Amino acid sequence: MSYTNIEAITKAQQYAYEIRHGRHTEQKEKMSFEEWFLAGIRKYEEQGADFALIESGLVRIQWPGKVPVLRSLEDFHREYEVKFPAATKVQFEECAGIA
Repeated sequence: MSYTNIEAITKAQQYAYEIRHGRHTEQKEKMSFEEWFLAGIRKYEEQGADFALIESGLVRIQWPGKVPVLRSLEDFHREYEVKFPAATKVQFEECAGIA
């Protein structure tokens, strides 16, 4: 299919707009928080990390030969939201011109 000069420019502008707004990146498959969290734990356990859930909502992460790190479940929820933002949040930001 052959485009006129105006059509080609319009198509290029639309494509550039879509790239700027992240629409040409592959869509991430939505996982539940629990699936994402357990997959992450399994991945890092294979690399030698040890995880312990402390009853106050903290996770202790121990790498061999290093000082243990404490992270809250809230930290993991924030990280999850960055990876898999809610559709309504994305739509709101796009409409508001934020994204």
